[in-house]
Amino acid sequence: MFIAAAFTVFCLVCTVFAFTRHPIWGLYFYLATTYVHPPGRWWGYVFGDMRWALLAAAVTALAVVFHRGKLRPKPAWLSTGPALLLGMYAVWMWVQLAWALDAEEHRRGSTEFVKCLLAMWLMYRTADSKERIVDLLLAHVLGCALLGVFAFTTGREGNRLDGVGGPNIDDANTLGMYLVTAAIAATGLVMTQKGWRRWTALICLPLIVNGFVLANSRGALLALMGGALMLAWCTARHHRWVLWSFAAIGLIGLAVLVDKAFIDRMFTIRDVTSESDEADSSARSRVVIAQAQLEMFVQHPLGIGWRGTAVLSPQYMDERWLTIDSSNSMTRSSHNTFLTALTEQGVPGALIYFGLLSWVAVAALRIRRLSHGNGDSEVATLGAAMLGAIVVVLVAGLTADNLTKEVQFWLYAGLATALWLGEGSHSSYLRGREPAALAAHAR
Repeated sequence: MFIAAAFTVFCLVCTVFAFTRHPIWGLYFYLATTYVHPPGRWWGYVFGDMRWALLAAAVTALAVVFHRGKLRPKPAWLSTGPALLLGMYAVWMWVQLAWALDAEEHRRGSTEFVKCLLAMWLMYRTADSKERIVDLLLAHVLGCALLGVFAFTTGREGNRLDGVGGPNIDDANTLGMYLVTAAIAATGLVMTQKGWRRWTALICLPLIVNGFVLANSRGALLALMGGALMLAWCTARHHRWVLWSFAAIGLIGLAVLVDKAFIDRMFTIRDVTSESDEADSSARSRVVIAQAQLEMFVQHPLGIGWRGTAVLSPQYMDERWLTIDSSNSMTRSSHNTFLTALTEQGVPGALIYFGLLSWVAVAALRIRRLSHGNGDSEVATLGAAMLGAIVVVLVAGLTADNLTKEVQFWLYAGLATALWLGEGSHSSYLRGREPAALAAHAR
């Protein structure tokens, strides 16, 4: 009961401060509902069926409207590349409802996607300065440190760690991916911040990394490598000595935390292309699922709708590769984000997703240019951290369906803001111009 009371007080304080101070307090409330997720905790029964995320989102949105005259003017949200592309994807999903194979699931997925877009808008509108970007990244780091604590107290079952996070974070692959994004974000904070913020990020990192090890996710390990490389490539020159020093210490710390179960599972990555009966079946199934999805796409170029892969999988895959779903049917869902877009949203979905990847590639060049320029090095490195975390989500998406994982929507909003701040801070011809003139530079 004490924990329930403490959570209630925290939410009430955040609600009051969202209207009396800054809307970012509403986002703290929202993030708390994501990481704590009362319905999934033993003490959550005292709140009944209360919809915490919806309440927190409503508080934040109202606070944004209440403070609209005080928030720093920014380019329109839909003028940013990610918002425009992801908005187009959402519209296409609702169009697909006319022929989706599983209309109920497709409606649920489309609604979920719109919710993610709403969260993206809240993040974008609230993060109106470099300091607010830092606050949001720190909140994400703290939330994932809490997940690391939950992971430690729960422990693995059969070398896997499922059911730790809330909705859409409750499987080991997603948990590992979230924790790695936080590890990259924490590294960015250590490089750019001083005082209690730096020390808080440092204290959180062991909890985050230990949770990542317990999650035992091969995709998360590959994502960590990809995100770390992007962070190293884009970090501002001023912070690189901290990065390399910290990386050396981090490798030592990771070596201390890993265990035999983690090492054994990571070595099964090579089983993806193996034909041996002794090879890891989970790794081998990724190739089988991908081949089946390509066949589905050829026959359904406009897509089969959200979770359509699971509907058609028994027709395209041998029974040994199928698993039992919640309705006791033998199916198999997508395990690759791009193939989800290609198969379930067809050619339009694949083109939009490719457009998003292209925007990320261009953003990397822009952040790299900022890191070598004369602008704000902190903004450049924070942008590099968010870009690295986005790469984490994209690389993890090679072995999992991350299409509606909300953390990427937050990161896109933060990265668009960092680009706007960074490019506006050192471009003399932009100084003094109206905020609308900056819209093109957020694309």
